[in-house]
Amino acid sequence: MDRIRLFIEELSKEESTPILTNVYSPVMPQSEICRENLYNYLHRIKNNNSKVMLIGEAPGYHGCRLSGIAFTSEDKFTEDIIPGIMGKDLGYKIYSKGKPEREFSASTVWPKLKDWYNAHGSVPLLWNICPFHPHKKGDNESNRTPRKKEIERGIKYFLELVDIFDIQHIGCIGRKSYNTIKAMGLNTSFEYLRHPSCGGKTEFEIMISEYMKKFV
Repeated sequence: MDRIRLFIEELSKEESTPILTNVYSPVMPQSEICRENLYNYLHRIKNNNSKVMLIGEAPGYHGCRLSGIAFTSEDKFTEDIIPGIMGKDLGYKIYSKGKPEREFSASTVWPKLKDWYNAHGSVPLLWNICPFHPHKKGDNESNRTPRKKEIERGIKYFLELVDIFDIQHIGCIGRKSYNTIKAMGLNTSFEYLRHPSCGGKTEFEIMISEYMKKFV
């Protein structure tokens, strides 16, 4: 079994709580699609390894909760975005019945990744410092900020990806991921990027445009 498959298998074993859902757990109805989408995505990124990671805070209910991929909603599987990495006819699967879900953050991040690909011929790996979906009790279709202990549950998976993909540079999308990684003292460069949600779209676009210039 390859390292990526083993990584996802270990991730799937993490137990959910009433306010934190592991979308990769076999008890979740969308889990098989989330696991296979993540496997597909990670293998495609491995073949296009930029050694850069963009890491957010946690899955959102319109995006990663259904797609299994950070900053990615199902509608991204129906568009031509980045050849061989993200888009239609690449084997990604949609869980929703009817119209694919759309997420604001995903619709902000992927156009900038397309710019990155056009400039460098590669794209960063997307991940979340908390890989599980934090939500309000009794409401899976809600989002909330991950708590410290919830973030701590995800750190080993973050470090595993850093090793698998030989990550040398990390763009931290949001303060939660930035503060967590800053406290870890990793031997990698890291930089804060504004999260596109909550009115941060324009600032995020400006900051990531400047960030990608560092990798010419």
